[in-house]
Amino acid sequence: MAQESSIKSRGPIAAHPVTSAVIAILTVAVIFFAVYVPLYARATPKVGDFPFFYFYLLAYMPVVAIVCWIIITLQKRLRPLAGPSGGQDGPAAASAGFGEVTK
Repeated sequence: MAQESSIKSRGPIAAHPVTSAVIAILTVAVIFFAVYVPLYARATPKVGDFPFFYFYLLAYMPVVAIVCWIIITLQKRLRPLAGPSGGQDGPAAASAGFGEVTK
């Protein structure tokens, strides 16, 4: 019984360190590949009529969308389940849409 209460009192990041680490690594990787300019700031090689810079951006945007979807999916797994209290973690908060106010 005491062990269950100690597990429930941990935050979602402490309860799932591997998932949190994967989220952090994916976020840093997406930012790094966008900010590290020498990686893509060159005119050659050309891919068709496109310089490499444009090809990199065209390929990078769908990859970022997929990685962001993975990050959001992993973050949903970290959210605590709706509690029976009906408070902020209750069923009303879970069913409320974005921007809706629950009373």
